[in-house]
Amino acid sequence: MKNFKTLLLITLMSSLCLTAQNSDTKKADKYFARFEFVKAAESYNKLVENGKADAYVYGQLAESYYNIFDTESAERYYAKALETSDQPEMVYKYAQMLKANGKYEASNVQMDKFASMRPADDRATAYLKNPNYLPKILEQGKKFNVQNADFNSTQSDFGGTLQGDQLYITSGRNDSRKTYGWNDQPFLDIYTINKNSDGTYQEAVLANNKVNTRFHEGLVSFSPDGKTMYFSRESYFEKDYQKDSLSSTRFSQLYLFKATKLGDDWDTVESLSVNSENYSVKNPTVSADGKTIYFASNMPGGYGDFDIYKAEIKADGTIGEAVNLGQKVNTEGQEMFPYISSTNTLYFSSNGHLGLGGLDVFYTKEVDGKLAPIRNVGIPINSNADDFAFIIDEEAGEGFVSSNREGGKGSDDIYTFKKLQPLCDVLITATVLDDKTREPISGAAIALFDDQGNKVVSKTTNEEGIA
Repeated sequence: MKNFKTLLLITLMSSLCLTAQNSDTKKADKYFARFEFVKAAESYNKLVENGKADAYVYGQLAESYYNIFDTESAERYYAKALETSDQPEMVYKYAQMLKANGKYEASNVQMDKFASMRPADDRATAYLKNPNYLPKILEQGKKFNVQNADFNSTQSDFGGTLQGDQLYITSGRNDSRKTYGWNDQPFLDIYTINKNSDGTYQEAVLANNKVNTRFHEGLVSFSPDGKTMYFSRESYFEKDYQKDSLSSTRFSQLYLFKATKLGDDWDTVESLSVNSENYSVKNPTVSADGKTIYFASNMPGGYGDFDIYKAEIKADGTIGEAVNLGQKVNTEGQEMFPYISSTNTLYFSSNGHLGLGGLDVFYTKEVDGKLAPIRNVGIPINSNADDFAFIIDEEAGEGFVSSNREGGKGSDDIYTFKKLQPLCDVLITATVLDDKTREPISGAAIALFDDQGNKVVSKTTNEEGIA
């Protein structure tokens, strides 16, 4: 799934080059430039074995492993590269790989280093404000019951959008398909799975060829009446791509499309006006009233690699101007996979906000015209791997989340979940003062109860009397 999550970050890849390329690295560099990271890693490793490695080779190896989410190998080679290099973005990625491997104290050491190098970076300022964030995420407690879905394959499966009794997923399970060089897995298609009355699911069926092509197709979302489906697709099919003569590679973008329901199938696929050959647009989600579409894009003018935007869906079905959700949601990292629920709660995945490692699921909600503080959904929805494509039926309290965490059947798996406790929509801060001196009291016990008298949470004040 790394291929569809971080596809086409050409500028980022080139910015991490450490030294000039040479004849020894020419073959590996060509694979890397074509996003064929498995083959690139194999070629760079041969240079290591032959004693021809330097900081550049170690850095490229680390990047290759980072993009196929081999966290242990990425960690090892980032460490080697940073012995003679101090690129801030590489330090940040090294910190993320340490965290993904459960080495939180070592990760914080690198985050301290990154913050000293890039003090104005959103990711650095968030960390410096809350360096002991991890216990706060873990102590939220288990609010969901999560299980691996029975319909996962040995390839990549993600998403999970129910439309009536049909579940729409994205999958690379078609082994007869040509493989994609990024991770040597089949290209992704949209599948449907019928849901039985007992809650079980039937076999996955490939959606029709009006929707699927021989290139990547991604996550879907529906209009309230179910007659329009929005989805992502590579721009190759539209013959929109850029050519790199040096690597003999064509670089596509990701576009948004909509299809119209005709009988029991999809027809009349149209490209949306927010698309551009100069940037990618992906991960659509439509509001419950059908008037707004949210999506992720790396269009110019954003805050990071991918930001979350929204646009009006007009009465005639056309799409208005894209509006960035702002710096509260978007960071200098990646914000992707938005989902706007029936309660107008926005869920999204990010590796820029403070999390457990990789992409974590976060949420916020507009209250009195302002966004509530961004909050981490917590475990077990989130793990130290990539957790994304969170979709919830707020009324039923159940839904789907995707992850490449350990223990899955394929490279990415879909997990079903059931909500056990409500998520907090507001942030409550309490301050305890001495009644006479008005001085803060540290070590004071505070408890919050619901309207039934049940204890929701208990805290102890810090040295400033705050909990």
